[in-house]
Amino acid sequence: MNKIIQRIRLDIDFDSELEFQMIGINSHLKDYRLCHFINKNSNIELVFGKESHFDSLGNKKEKSEEDLDYHVVELSTKNKKTSKNHFKTYRYCEDDFEKEAYLISNKSEEGRLLIPEASHFDAFLIIKHYIDQDDFKKLLKNINSIKEVSIAKEIFPKTLKSKENLIF
Repeated sequence: MNKIIQRIRLDIDFDSELEFQMIGINSHLKDYRLCHFINKNSNIELVFGKESHFDSLGNKKEKSEEDLDYHVVELSTKNKKTSKNHFKTYRYCEDDFEKEAYLISNKSEEGRLLIPEASHFDAFLIIKHYIDQDDFKKLLKNINSIKEVSIAKEIFPKTLKSKENLIF
């Protein structure tokens, strides 16, 4: 019986990690150009890297470039061999971390997909913490107004088969 209780607790913890809003974006733009247009058309300022290279006191963090700049996911192939995959990541974090947004490429540097069941999207914009629905709709509309964006659509992370790849 304890095993069942523990499993439920883990599932609840896992679901809480997926408490964010997400937009799938299809565009022929390179990721840095897509960031430029998102920054230009919204009130967020995405910069390269999953996290800053410096802590809040201005000291350089003792982490590898890979840990700071990329979303690293171990993916297995059909023959069960796993390999590290590096997904380009851009971040926007306010100083108080009240607002966080991450643009993550759907294709790794190694050529694998972060979310294979959403292969038609080139990138995902993840908005952590609370965002007002009107603000979210406005952001979605602004991204869709970028002429180089074919489509931007809300995605519900909990419905994805590969949702564990989005946790960081």
